[in-house]
Amino acid sequence: MTENRIQPRFATTTSDAGVVTVHCAGDLDLATTSRLRDALLSPFRGGASAVVADLTETTYCDSTVYSVLVESYREALAHDVPYAIAAARTAVVRHLAILGLDRLLPLHPGIAEAHAVVAGTDARQVS
Repeated sequence: MTENRIQPRFATTTSDAGVVTVHCAGDLDLATTSRLRDALLSPFRGGASAVVADLTETTYCDSTVYSVLVESYREALAHDVPYAIAAARTAVVRHLAILGLDRLLPLHPGIAEAHAVVAGTDARQVS
């Protein structure tokens, strides 16, 4: 990465219904993979009723990030916990499509759509 790197930021919020949203912003790469993995996998161990990975403010992802997204999706399936990814930026969505992960992962264009899906209401899926 260059000096123009946008520093990564992670924040986790939990709704009254137990839906955990993990906000991931900035440039995500190998240097942030362990923090991202901890942020995305911890809710499953903590008894979350649903998990949303919010990548709407993510400006860059490398291949290690996509691996963590697949890992967290598998964790959701193993724990039978609803899971969705909110991603609208081309920097994220385009690479997911190129890798074919947009057909595997529960990808949605925004945070509202992702929350609607994990809550069981209708929302459209990106693809």
